[in-house]
Amino acid sequence: MRLFYNTLSAAIVFICSVFALHATDYPNDRSILDSTIQPFYHGVASGDPLQDRVIIWTRVTTDTASVQVKWRMAKDSNMQNIVAQGVTTTDASKDYTLKVDVTGLQPDTYYYYEFEALGRYSQRGRTKTLPVGSVANFRIAVVNCSNYSFGYFNAYDAVTKRNDVDLVIHLGDYIYEDGLRRGVSAIDTIKRRTFPEYDAFDLGSYRQRYAWYRLDPSLRNLHQQFPMVVIWDDHEFANDAFADTSAYHNPVTQGSWAVRKANAITIFKEWIPMREDTSRTNIINFTQKIGNLADIIYTEDRIEKKDVNSSQQGLDLITNIDNLQFDTPDKPMHGERQMEWITQKLKTSTATWKVMANQVVFSSFVYKQTILGLSFPWHSAAGWDIYPLERKKVLDTINHYNIKNMVVLSGDIHVAMAFDVPSGVVPYNPTTGDGSAGVEFVGDNVVNGGLFGGQQSYMYTNNQHLKYVNPNSTGYFVVDLTPNSACADYWQTDLSGFLSPSLKLLGTWCTKVNENHLNLYSGPTYTPKVFPALAPVNPRNNGLATGVKYNQNQVELMSIYPNPTQNYLRFQYFMKSPESLSVSLYDIEGNEIRSVNYGMQSGGLHQDAIQIMDLPAAEYIVTFKTQTSTVSRKFIKQ
Repeated sequence: MRLFYNTLSAAIVFICSVFALHATDYPNDRSILDSTIQPFYHGVASGDPLQDRVIIWTRVTTDTASVQVKWRMAKDSNMQNIVAQGVTTTDASKDYTLKVDVTGLQPDTYYYYEFEALGRYSQRGRTKTLPVGSVANFRIAVVNCSNYSFGYFNAYDAVTKRNDVDLVIHLGDYIYEDGLRRGVSAIDTIKRRTFPEYDAFDLGSYRQRYAWYRLDPSLRNLHQQFPMVVIWDDHEFANDAFADTSAYHNPVTQGSWAVRKANAITIFKEWIPMREDTSRTNIINFTQKIGNLADIIYTEDRIEKKDVNSSQQGLDLITNIDNLQFDTPDKPMHGERQMEWITQKLKTSTATWKVMANQVVFSSFVYKQTILGLSFPWHSAAGWDIYPLERKKVLDTINHYNIKNMVVLSGDIHVAMAFDVPSGVVPYNPTTGDGSAGVEFVGDNVVNGGLFGGQQSYMYTNNQHLKYVNPNSTGYFVVDLTPNSACADYWQTDLSGFLSPSLKLLGTWCTKVNENHLNLYSGPTYTPKVFPALAPVNPRNNGLATGVKYNQNQVELMSIYPNPTQNYLRFQYFMKSPESLSVSLYDIEGNEIRSVNYGMQSGGLHQDAIQIMDLPAAEYIVTFKTQTSTVSRKFIKQ
């Protein structure tokens, strides 16, 4: 039976990929190969900074079995004052990605870094370590929910251009896994496709999805200029993911959920510049210390959680205003170990601000749901509202230990919101803010797709602790932390879905130290600081034999997946200009055993697949031929 499922899945993947190649036209793709930065087409990135170290990342596009990569870090953008350097290798087992944890750095210091491989330099990246001791100011740009096919990444461009933040935090849905499900999900009216055009579910398809996103210059440029922390939400796995499954996962065509979840984690770790610390209870729950100013506590709210025990329990949790009575300890959101870790971090923090960065909305709120003409309050099923026992554990810790200055950062819901967080101990006063235990800033989505349209009045009336809601905006917010205040500037980017520098300040909400509630201020907030110039866009040449050792062929083979493989071979390739293409398979002795003529291919990025179910287990060579060039790669049929 498993063989049948694998065969069926392969056939569906093959048919979908071939259909997608020829059936659609996408005039607004930005994910193209920039020849000025080859073979580092996916740019450079840094992440998970600490006071003395930071992760640097790149990917090399090559036809070789493995590639040696040099890396350097310097205090200047000309790469003259080198402070650390080394050599590492990467290969197909890591999709030719590589990460280096550069240690021995100075705190609160800007550094520049680059990679060298195949006779070429990468772009120079810029990064920054975290401060120690007394910190007067720290600025964080917060982004979330970046669905490639539903708009341009204008928010990323805006953050890069402003060049006044110390860190970028992405609260999840960094990619969207969905494809042509029901014929509409991956393609909208502006014709921004994703690769592959079916749902990503295995190692190959997740890799292609991340690779496609990282070719977009807006995301690539943001990674180049700032250290970033990325935590996943559900779409890095599948929509509405739980520990055990997702309603959008099909075991018949996509295999077991456990394998899919493991695949998603593997590829997340390959493509995100994150530190892999095996001592963590979960690979994305960890802390960053911003001197004595703030502790940032990152939590995992998605793939540890259990679904409701029954449809009735879910309905009770969603429709009842006081829903705590319907929760049960056997359906945790974070798991007992992580909940203990979260409360312990809150209790032991001595920093002024306790910043809890998580994927989904912490605060309780209701919006209006209408069914069969009847309207009634409705809790969000995506956030902490259907896990009120765990929210109570956090608030109980805040209340019992008299913890001040909790700031929650959240995303997921595609709506800009700001909340006071009532303590539940004393009555909350919406006029004075008395009875609030902390505040929450909820981020907008990077691209279009808001919720709760037309419900602002209803939501303000029925959620007195809700200080701001904008269901129709798209953009990002910047958190400005000082010893006296924590403020969030909400910025709106262009709403048309197209590429635009348009930017509008929606509002600035602040909480003063030890007040634990929000007030509207005249913004934007700005604490004067010196931010060095952005890293240069172009790589340096510096006498290297550029244009000699890297692939100069008409067709650039980006990747073949999976390798080793059993049923099919998928490949992603870039045509530098229109030309006819054929793909041939050879055995290890050079005998041609299969050939497919794809005819005239347009310039740009393509994907296709060849079924190999009938071939015996062995090593083979796949060769891409145009009229002017030939590119080959070895693969293994298991």
